[in-house]
Amino acid sequence: MRIGYVSSDLRDHAIGYLMAEVLELHDRSKVEVFAYYCGPPSDSPHAQRNKAAVEHWVDIRGMSDDEATARIGADGIDVLVDVNGLTKDARTGVFARRAAPVQVNWLGFPGTMGSPYHNYIIADDWIIPPGSELYYSEKVVRLPCYQANDRRRVVAEHRPSRAEAGLPADGVVFCCFNGAQKISRFTFDRWMEILKRTPGSVLWLLKHAPETDARLGDEAEARGVARERIVFCAKLANPYHMARYGLADLFLDTSPYGAHTTASDALWMGVPVLTLSGRSFASRVCGSLVRSAGLPELVCETPEDFIEQAVALAADPARLKGLRARLEASRDTCVTFDMDLLTCELEALYQRMCEDHQAGLTPQPDLSNLDAYLEVGVQSNPDVEEMLVVKDYHERYIQALAARHRMRPLPADNRLWTPAQIALIDGRVVSERAADAAPMAMAAE
Repeated sequence: MRIGYVSSDLRDHAIGYLMAEVLELHDRSKVEVFAYYCGPPSDSPHAQRNKAAVEHWVDIRGMSDDEATARIGADGIDVLVDVNGLTKDARTGVFARRAAPVQVNWLGFPGTMGSPYHNYIIADDWIIPPGSELYYSEKVVRLPCYQANDRRRVVAEHRPSRAEAGLPADGVVFCCFNGAQKISRFTFDRWMEILKRTPGSVLWLLKHAPETDARLGDEAEARGVARERIVFCAKLANPYHMARYGLADLFLDTSPYGAHTTASDALWMGVPVLTLSGRSFASRVCGSLVRSAGLPELVCETPEDFIEQAVALAADPARLKGLRARLEASRDTCVTFDMDLLTCELEALYQRMCEDHQAGLTPQPDLSNLDAYLEVGVQSNPDVEEMLVVKDYHERYIQALAARHRMRPLPADNRLWTPAQIALIDGRVVSERAADAAPMAMAAE
């Protein structure tokens, strides 16, 4: 099989770090690997490692979409993997031109592409549980654990002290090294509640723009938490950043967009990660990593559980120490970091995709009523209401689709707007019209 990976991030980037070992482990008796690079020039040691890991490295940054598509076609690619999705420097136009007979969404974009030209999305049983396929236009296929990782990641030899990192010598250190764009109002509320209930604790975050950090301090004070209890650390090259991870006692995840690479970094360095899984792909990756690392009890189902667990763990140093010991003991054997297993299973997925294509069974994306669903979705304000706690989530969509249907009939689809649902709604409309007409008929008589 000829497998092509299209990515702008096979360099010093989160995806570049995750992909390296998989590229190296591919079984060359089964696959021939092509990397179509569309990112900025980089000669870093890590970029060179990725480049050396594949048989064919093709820089398509200077090519038009037509030229890149022609090159991929000439290379005879069987399965083309989009490792960007809807992210910076993506080459979505190449996939739109159907450069390969089978096209796959994996790793770079945590969600459905909603496109007519991505046939598959790769996930796992936690990220897309059975029954949740209706949220995806692609056919869902699964690995034991979705996210690739790198067991050869470099960690600086010097492990800084708390004093060197600007952290207090005593007290619990909660951390989260996710980007500020992932910090929702509801996440921040939970963090502040945890700090208030854990005397002497601090929250350790990455530095962002000065005005962003100032706003976070203001918001902490507005919630009754001294701004000094948020400790900001400078961004460092990855080996040095990894080396300081161990100073934290517990990683507190964000929601609804959770930790991905940052979570696996923490787990690799023995730091327990507490997460809250929602419905979306992006909100469930962290839970997948934590469960696959052998700590399923740290995957919370409700915001209340997240707060209570964090507070309880902070008050139980022995339990935190035990969780760290479990992570360190299983690091080389757990599914999260078993890249031999992931690569083998990934190749098996590619094999089945090729066999299905040869049998004329390549799945076609289901885009039925997508515009209507998107219209419903954007009506929600995530700063006002946290959707992961909404119990009647599907019913909201059904009612909004019904309102749209009354104005202009919507055809049935394979998601929520089924023939049975349409019949139910149409039956209600007929009954309502009959009820409205009855008084008018009596008046006429």
